[in-house]
Amino acid sequence: MENLERFLREHPLLRGLPTEHIASLVGCVANRRFEPGDFLLFEGQRDGQIFLIREGTVAIESASPGGPPSTIETVGPGDVLGVSWLTPAREHFDCRARERVVALVIDQSCLRAKMEGDPRLGYALASRLLQLTYERLSRLRLQRMDLYR
Repeated sequence: MENLERFLREHPLLRGLPTEHIASLVGCVANRRFEPGDFLLFEGQRDGQIFLIREGTVAIESASPGGPPSTIETVGPGDVLGVSWLTPAREHFDCRARERVVALVIDQSCLRAKMEGDPRLGYALASRLLQLTYERLSRLRLQRMDLYR
């Protein structure tokens, strides 16, 4: 448990959260490994998990009719996957390990209960996840602008 707390404290998404919030999250977290080609998330998946990437890279992919999937973005250490569970939406992309990946996997049901039970924790996490979503959309916008030049 001590290592999980340390890993949580060190991840950019959670860095600076009060100690009691980190301690509260430990029961929702597992440290997992994924081999190259393993899927972390599937398009259309509803129940979710949040993946805090510690090591390795993950391709965020979109299905292409009649062809191989297109990589939308590649994420790595310090990045986060799987925030769609905060809304009624399903996952929009597949997420596949490109190399060996080590991630902290947070169960969404457990996390949601913690967020609802402690509004300060809920606000802190929701605002961080919103910022992360905004940053990812901004990166994708810049990629698309570059694509059309």
